[in-house]
Amino acid sequence: MYLREHQAKEILRAAGLPVPESRVVFTPSEVAEAARAIGPCVVKAQVRAGGRGKAGLIALAQSPEEAAAAAQNILGQTHQGETVDRLLVEARLDIARELYLGVVLDTAQATPRALLSTKGGVDIELVAAERPGDLYQMNLDPLQEGIKDLAPWRKLWNQAGLDPDLQEQASKITVRLMELFFQAEAFTLEINPLVVTRQGRIVAGDCKLIVDDAALFRHPELARFKEVDENSLEARAQKIGVTYVALEENGTVGVMAGGAGICMTTMDEVADAGAVPAAFIDLGGGISEENMAAALEVMLATPGLDALLLNVFGGINNCEIMARGVRRMWPSLKDKVTLVIKMRGHSQEEGWAILQELGVPLIKDGTTTEAVRLLMERLEEVRS
Repeated sequence: MYLREHQAKEILRAAGLPVPESRVVFTPSEVAEAARAIGPCVVKAQVRAGGRGKAGLIALAQSPEEAAAAAQNILGQTHQGETVDRLLVEARLDIARELYLGVVLDTAQATPRALLSTKGGVDIELVAAERPGDLYQMNLDPLQEGIKDLAPWRKLWNQAGLDPDLQEQASKITVRLMELFFQAEAFTLEINPLVVTRQGRIVAGDCKLIVDDAALFRHPELARFKEVDENSLEARAQKIGVTYVALEENGTVGVMAGGAGICMTTMDEVADAGAVPAAFIDLGGGISEENMAAALEVMLATPGLDALLLNVFGGINNCEIMARGVRRMWPSLKDKVTLVIKMRGHSQEEGWAILQELGVPLIKDGTTTEAVRLLMERLEEVRS
């Protein structure tokens, strides 16, 4: 889950990290009222994407009238597919310099990695690519050993060239941010810019926080921020009692199976065969004919999908009922995707009969590897 800036800063504030005074508002009149209370301010669009400044979605305001005019201009705009429906009115900082501080999951080394720089306020990926010497890094112990020790952070900030009189303050903020990263079970937590004011305070100018959806049940303080688009594929799937997970944007193959384990295994097999999974649906147990058809309809709405592998075992689920659901959706399925089904278990003979009548390529007694191989062969035929 990618939090909005104001939500991420609320989490920072609760953790004792310094953030500017601010208010979340939805109308120009509310913006004017907030600016009247705060004083000179920054009006920021609350969308979960970068590049807001370049897109004209961040404005400085000296007065309530200027703030309201900026709000009038920003509200309703669309940025990277998201419509601006709320704004953050935030106290303007007297900026002396801008730093960067963040922690991400390094998937290559399977460890969290802290990143810091005295060249903040810009795209950190550009800094890493063009001026890697300006970016200082430290791998973190996943067991959080030594995470509260200030000395390594003082040393790293010193190496980065931060003024000696700011190193203690920056190191304390760094330690608290690292603790918060683990506490929130985050994927990404970064402050950019981490502002040094002319008064010598260090304050979070902006914050990006991405947390693990699967861990939200342990974090009610984060789960309350979850926003569900009722028209999203995930929400549609949830309504019928199945789980939809989007994967790679360039994916073309959908996977449907009854259980997370078999979903994961099937996707691994698809990837090993050279295809890119686009999404998977975990059907769970006890699915009805109607919900099977509805789940297929959700999968067919996946952007870029041109192939589907249905890998099911009839235990709690009934093979005949699942096959009936396929039959309901057959007109759409045969026109939209290359389909292969591997099916065994409860009422398999009845299920097979329905699928064979439709002419669906079917694996009865073979393996998942064989089903994937058949799918790849059929895709090659279609694409050639």
